[in-house]
Amino acid sequence: MNVPDSVLVLRFSAVGDVVLTAPALEALRLAWPGTRIVVAVKERLAHLLRHNPNVDEVLELRRGEGPVSFARRLRQKRPGAVLDLHNKIRSKLLRWQMPGVRSVVWRKRDFRDTLPVKLALRPYRASMRFTDRYHAAVEELVGRPLPRGTLRYFLGPDDRELADGVLRAHRIDPGLPLVGISPGANWETKRWPAERFAALARRALAAGLQVAVQGSESEAPLGQLVAREAPGAADLTGKLDLPGLGGFISRCTAFVANDSGPMHMARALGVPTLAIFGSTDPAMFDFAGHAMLFAGVECAPCSFFGRSRCPRGHFRCMLDLSEERAWEALAPLLRAGRRLPLSA
Repeated sequence: MNVPDSVLVLRFSAVGDVVLTAPALEALRLAWPGTRIVVAVKERLAHLLRHNPNVDEVLELRRGEGPVSFARRLRQKRPGAVLDLHNKIRSKLLRWQMPGVRSVVWRKRDFRDTLPVKLALRPYRASMRFTDRYHAAVEELVGRPLPRGTLRYFLGPDDRELADGVLRAHRIDPGLPLVGISPGANWETKRWPAERFAALARRALAAGLQVAVQGSESEAPLGQLVAREAPGAADLTGKLDLPGLGGFISRCTAFVANDSGPMHMARALGVPTLAIFGSTDPAMFDFAGHAMLFAGVECAPCSFFGRSRCPRGHFRCMLDLSEERAWEALAPLLRAGRRLPLSA
């Protein structure tokens, strides 16, 4: 196709999915260096893209804004093409309201997986990595094979300062070795038990490391449990906004998290990361230079994105993962130190 003056990229949520667009945006920029790249995202997540040098403009979907109003604002940007990396009802409605504009849509998974996995008839096995699917959509748009970009998260100029203030208020020295712990996730079956995060925190504290627990306000009970059962761990749940979260993670010597947005932020920041998986498939992501725990029970991964409860009632995908195994995986990351951002 002819190189357009501008491309509108749609990816509204969630934290991890937006962070994972970075390699595709870099590939698009390298393919069409003169094209203006505008990314549409939910207002509360705009900071994830605002400092990315491969993004020329972030267009924020305001809270409560409907598709007609937002489509009107999108049309004012006069995009020459649309790259839909969201592909849900909202983005489809928006594309329908921009007739005549070429659109390329990513595919999150093979359609043949959808029904049997949702009905828990068989486990899900990802045939491609998440970022590779984004990249394939960029190649389809550009019309030729492209070098892959790098998974990177770009901090704002004040993000570390914001985080440092919160850390010092909780008696954590940002300049000393720090293990970050993120025991939350949007779905119950993606959560390793908080008691085991606490046991891991105790081991880290006994090894002379600082420990801080991160989470949203709704995850405060998890942070309180870890801090109570691991005396000396700082509870930062509900204390960090999105800019501060990135700053905090960037200060960590290593980061431990479930399959969640903070886990992807940590990998994108080059922080050695231990990711814990239960009901979702770790094959969707690259953990080179990091560590990943997955029990591999016969019924897992049972979901694309997590469930509210284990469909078989035993939750072995998480309960079979001990704190001893987690510590054995974390210790080499602590010795290795920070690494360069991960190639997608």
